[in-house]
Amino acid sequence: MQTSWLSAEQYAALSTEVQPAFLSPLPGFQVLKISGPDNRKYLQGQTTCDLNQLTADNFLRGAHCDAKGKMWSVFHLFAQGEDLLVVAFRDELQASLVQWKKFGVFSKVSFDQSEQPYAVFGLAGPESQSLIQQLGFVVPQAAGQLVRNGALSLLCLAMDHYLLVLPQTELASLQQAQLPLAAPTLWLKQHIRHGLAYLEQPLIGELVPQMLNLQAVEGISFTKGCYIGQETVARLKYRGGNKRAAYILSANTDETPVAGADIELQLDTNWRRIGQVINAVNINQQLWLLALLPNDITPADSLRLAGEQPLLLSQHALPYSLN
Repeated sequence: MQTSWLSAEQYAALSTEVQPAFLSPLPGFQVLKISGPDNRKYLQGQTTCDLNQLTADNFLRGAHCDAKGKMWSVFHLFAQGEDLLVVAFRDELQASLVQWKKFGVFSKVSFDQSEQPYAVFGLAGPESQSLIQQLGFVVPQAAGQLVRNGALSLLCLAMDHYLLVLPQTELASLQQAQLPLAAPTLWLKQHIRHGLAYLEQPLIGELVPQMLNLQAVEGISFTKGCYIGQETVARLKYRGGNKRAAYILSANTDETPVAGADIELQLDTNWRRIGQVINAVNINQQLWLLALLPNDITPADSLRLAGEQPLLLSQHALPYSLN
């Protein structure tokens, strides 16, 4: 993959070394513009987030489900004038777009995803506030806040973890700013360590929102009323039917498993398949991954990545509570 303003050689040369603050191009993430007088009303009936809570100064995290509550996508959504912009990984965004177009014919709503009208970057690091100010933004004060600088929008996913969305026409001025650029893997590692997931192709249509901990990161409104899949999602909350969640694991290896790869649990002298990889990234021979596991898993349990040469995994605490 490459961006429209970095050559393949420049992209491959992006640093994977830890930096106090950095900006990572994220060509795997795309933006969909949803327009029309019914755009908010339409998405209100399609997604887990409450569009009535959307203002000019915030963004919403949410999921788009099928009638059985299985997710087509996990996304971040914000307003740009009268339009809505949805940011998501390309696989899941395309899956949702097909479904939204299918039912959107009954509403005054339109969908625009030109080949590359917007660019998406990850901004992160313990000293990210200085980089935010260098880009001309007011520093966000809380997760969920959206700040703007002209056509540039900065979404605060956590206090050291951001998404930057801008029209590609603004890329030239960004390039001239001599910013500390880093490989996408550096930002994706932090995304995993914050317990935030996205859907890659093998898992689209397979998981309900609670399996990716969306109830713990304000990705589900349980008071907004009806939407597609709402009955299943609500039943899992109020009747306790969900038995799985996303957990953070790591290992020292040069492997990078694909989404859906098996994870096994040791039971006495045997190993049994117990979960699967959601997202994974490897930086300098250190693997970090989000894994779908039973929600009664404990740090004392022995886990491994299945394969010809199974790999033992270490478990890390989530940065939020699942309760």
